[in-house]
Amino acid sequence: MTRTLEQDLQISRQQNSLLRRINNRIRRCGELSEILQATVREVRDFLNTDRVKIYQFDVDGSGQVVAESLQDNRLPSLYKLHFPADDIPVSAREAFRRSRVRSIVNIETGKISESSVWDVQEDEIHAQEFFSRDVDPCHIQYLRAMGVKSSVVVPICHHEQLWGLLVSHHSQERDVSPVEVEALQMVVEQIAIAIAHHQLLESTRAIAAREKIINQVVDALHSLPDVEIQIALDTTVKAFGGIGGRVCLGNSCFEGYNGRMYNFRDQVELGQENLLIYSYGEQPIRFDGCGWKFIEQAIELREHYQGNEFNLWVIPDIYQEADLESLFPAFVDTKIRSILIIPLISRQQLLGYITIFRGAYDTEKIWAGKFDPDARQLYPRQSFAQWRELKQSQPVGWSQEDIEFAQELGTRFASAVYAHNLYQQIHLFNELLENQVQERTLQLQNVSEQQRFISEVTEQISAALDVETIFKTTARDICQLLRTDCVTIYRWLDDGKTCFIGNFHRTNSQWLTDNYQETEINWNQLFFHEFIGQADYLEPFTIENIYTLNLPKPQIELVEKLQMQALAIAPIILDKKPWGLIIAYHQQNSRIWEKADVDFLRQTAVQLGIALQQAELLEQSQKQAHQLTQTIQELKQAQAQLIQTEKMSSLGQLVAGVAHEINNPVNFIYGNIKHVNQYCQDLLEMLNLYQKHFPGVHPEIIEYAEEIDLGFLVEDLPKMLASMNVGVDRIRQIVLSLRNFSRLDQAEMKPVNIHEGIDSTLLILQHRLKAKPDTPAIQIIKEYGNLPQIECYAGQLNQVFMNILTNAIDALEEQRYQQTAKFPAQIWIKTSVGQLPNHLPSAIISIRDNAGGIPEEIIKRLFDPFFTTKPVGQGTGLGLSISYQIIVEKHKGILKCNSVPQQGTEFLIEIPQLQTVEKTEKTVNRV
Repeated sequence: MTRTLEQDLQISRQQNSLLRRINNRIRRCGELSEILQATVREVRDFLNTDRVKIYQFDVDGSGQVVAESLQDNRLPSLYKLHFPADDIPVSAREAFRRSRVRSIVNIETGKISESSVWDVQEDEIHAQEFFSRDVDPCHIQYLRAMGVKSSVVVPICHHEQLWGLLVSHHSQERDVSPVEVEALQMVVEQIAIAIAHHQLLESTRAIAAREKIINQVVDALHSLPDVEIQIALDTTVKAFGGIGGRVCLGNSCFEGYNGRMYNFRDQVELGQENLLIYSYGEQPIRFDGCGWKFIEQAIELREHYQGNEFNLWVIPDIYQEADLESLFPAFVDTKIRSILIIPLISRQQLLGYITIFRGAYDTEKIWAGKFDPDARQLYPRQSFAQWRELKQSQPVGWSQEDIEFAQELGTRFASAVYAHNLYQQIHLFNELLENQVQERTLQLQNVSEQQRFISEVTEQISAALDVETIFKTTARDICQLLRTDCVTIYRWLDDGKTCFIGNFHRTNSQWLTDNYQETEINWNQLFFHEFIGQADYLEPFTIENIYTLNLPKPQIELVEKLQMQALAIAPIILDKKPWGLIIAYHQQNSRIWEKADVDFLRQTAVQLGIALQQAELLEQSQKQAHQLTQTIQELKQAQAQLIQTEKMSSLGQLVAGVAHEINNPVNFIYGNIKHVNQYCQDLLEMLNLYQKHFPGVHPEIIEYAEEIDLGFLVEDLPKMLASMNVGVDRIRQIVLSLRNFSRLDQAEMKPVNIHEGIDSTLLILQHRLKAKPDTPAIQIIKEYGNLPQIECYAGQLNQVFMNILTNAIDALEEQRYQQTAKFPAQIWIKTSVGQLPNHLPSAIISIRDNAGGIPEEIIKRLFDPFFTTKPVGQGTGLGLSISYQIIVEKHKGILKCNSVPQQGTEFLIEIPQLQTVEKTEKTVNRV
C-alpha cells in the first residue's frame, strides 16, 4: 500500500468521525447558531487550516459570516462582518446554486479547481471531476488582501436556493484532496438538513405563538356578554410588534332616525358617537382643516373601501404613498411609519377595521471594509477593516407571514364581532320587549297613582289647607307622576298677561315662589292661536317640541329664556273664567304626550279651581272673623285706654295742682329766707356790739339771757336757718320733679333728655326706695350711656318708666316680705345707643332687678290688658299693657321682657331716636 492510499484511508476514517460528531451535534442542539459554530470548529480540526467560516446570503445578495473558527489567530476574524453582493459575482452565485460548484483556489499556482456536484441538463448527480483554470487577477488580489493563499468553497443549498457557503482559508499554500472535498460536501449536506430542521422548528414555533395569540384574542372576544375588545386589541398590536393600533366597529344596536338601521360605512359618515372606537399606544393626531374627527372618517380611507373588495391594505411607509399625502400632518408628530389595515368581514358584511401601526427603527451593519460600487471594476478590495454603516428611521415593513397572520386574525376577529352583534341585537330585542311590558305596567300604575293623587288633592281641599300648600304639593306630585323636569303655575292678569305663582323643579325638589324667569308673560304673544290650533285657553293643549312651531325669533328667544321645550298646559277655571295656567314641561327634550297625561292634568286643574273657590270663601270668612276679633280687641284697648287716660289725667291734674299750690308759698319762703338769715345775723352782731361796749349789764338782762339760754340761741339760730333752707330747696326739687313727670306743658313730641325723665321718676319713688326700720334700702345702679336728645312723648315715656320701676320695687318688696332674698335688693338702669331692624338709630333703656323672676307662662300674657298677678285692689292689669302701646304703637319701638327664675327680670325698651320716618305698607296677594 502506497503512502497516498494510507493517507486517503486515514482521511476517510476522520471523515466518518467528523460526520458522526456533526450528526450528534445536530441531534443534541436545537439552535442553528450552535450547530453551525460547532460545525466550523470540527471542519477546521479536520482540515487543519487557519480559518473555517460559514457565510450566509441575504435577500439582496450581500452576506454575513454567521460562524467562524480560527487557528491561533493566524488570520483576522471575520465573524458577523457583512460583505457586499459585488464581492461574489452573480454568475458565481448562480453556479453555486444550479450546479453546486465547489472551488479550490491556490494563490501560488494561480489556479482554481472546480467541480460540479449536479448536472443541470441531466438533472442528476455528476461524477466528481475537477477542472482547473486560471484565477482572475482581481480575485487573487482580493484573497491576498485577506491574507489567504489557499481556499476551499462549498455551496450550502436549501430548497433549491443558495443559502450560504462553507469556506476554508489557509495562510499558506495547501493541496486539497478529492476525499477532503467529498467530506466537506457531506458536511454541507448535513448543514442543509440542520437548516431544514431549524426552519421547520422555527415555523412550528411561529405557528404555535400565533395560535396562542389567536386563542387569547378569541377568548377575549368571546367573553359574553361584555366583549373585551380592548384586551384583544392590545394583544394584537403587541403580536405584530406595533407601537399603536385601533379598532373601529359599527354599533349594531344603533338606530337612526325613523328606525332605520345603518351599516358600518354609513355610521362612519354620521360621526364618532355612532361608533365603537378603541385605541392603544401611538395614534394619528387630528389637525386643523383635516375635515374628520377620527382617522377612519378620512376621505382617503373611505374611498379605498368604496367597493365590495375588502382586502388587507398594506402600507410599508406612509410617507412613500403619494395618494395619502393629505394625511401626512396626522403622522408627522408621531413615530408611525407603516400601517396595516385589516377589514373585518363576516357574511359579506363590513363590520369595521383593525389598524396596526409600526414605527421606524435604526439599523447598524458592520461591513468588512468600506465598499464603493462605482469603483469596483477599477480597484480590487484593498482593506477588510471593519466599517460601521448606520441607517436611521427605517420603516418596518410587512412580511408575507405578517399578512397571512393578519388575515387569519381578522377572520377570527370578525366572526367574534359578528356573534357579539347578534347577541347584542337579541339582547336589545329582549330588552325592548321587556321595556314594552314594563311601560304598559307603568302606564297602568301611573293611572292608578294619578287617580290616587286626584283623591288626595280632593281630601286636601276638604281639609281646608291653604292655597300655597295645595299649589306646592300639587306641582310636586304632577312633576313626579308625569316625570317632567318642572311644573309651573301662573295666574292670568286683566291685560292678558300672566303672573308667576310658583315653580317646582324635580332636580332640587324645591318649590320656588320667587320669579326667576319673567315677572309677566304675554301668552297670547308667545303661543299664537294659529300655531297651537286653539280658539281660547279653556281647554288643555300640548306641544311636543316648541321648535317645530316655526315661531318668530322673539318668541324663540323667550322660549329659550324660559327653558321650555315640550309642554302640557291646562287652564285653571274659576267661576267659568280662566284663573291661570298649570304647565308641566321638559327643558331640553321633546315628548309625545299621552292622552292619559292630558286627562290627568285636566282633572288636576279642575280640582285646583275648586280649591281656589273654597279658598276664597274661606278667606272671606276668615277676614270677617279677623275683622270682628280686631274690633273687639280695639274696643277693649279703647276701654282700657279711656280708664288709664282718665286715671292719668286726674292724677296729672292733681299733681299739677298740688305742685302749683305748693310752688307759690315755697317760692315765697325760698325767696325771703335769705333775707331773714341776713336780718338774724345783723341782730346777733348788734347784740355782740352791745355786750362789747356796755359791759355793765342790768341784772334783769342777765336774768333773761340765762332764761332764754342766749349762748345756745346765738349758736343754734344759724343752724336752724340753714336747715330750713335745705328743706325748702328739697320741696322745690320735688315740685320740679312732679312737673317734669306730668309734662302737661309738653304733650307734643319733642326732643328730650331721657336721663332727666328717669331721674324724675326715681325722685318720685324715693320714698319706696329708701331704707325703713325693718328693711334696707333698694340700691339703684345707674349705667347711663352717651344718649343724644330723643324725639318722643316725654310724659308717656315717663309713665312707662314709672310702671316698670313700680313693678320692680313690688317684686323686690314681695321677696323681702317672703324672706327669700339672698342678695341685697338692687335695680340696674342702663342706657345705650343701638339700631332697630330697619337700620334706624335707636335708644336702648334696660331696667333689671334681682328679684325672683317671672314664670314663662306669665310672660306670654304680661302685656295683655287687665291681666295682673296682684291681689284685688293692688293692681288693674293695665300698666304694662298701656306701656306696650306707648312704646310699640306710639313710638314704633320694641318692648320685651327677659326673665330667669331666681335670678331676676329685665325689661328692654328700644325706641327710634327720630320719629319722622314715613311708614310704607306693601301687600302682595298671590291668590
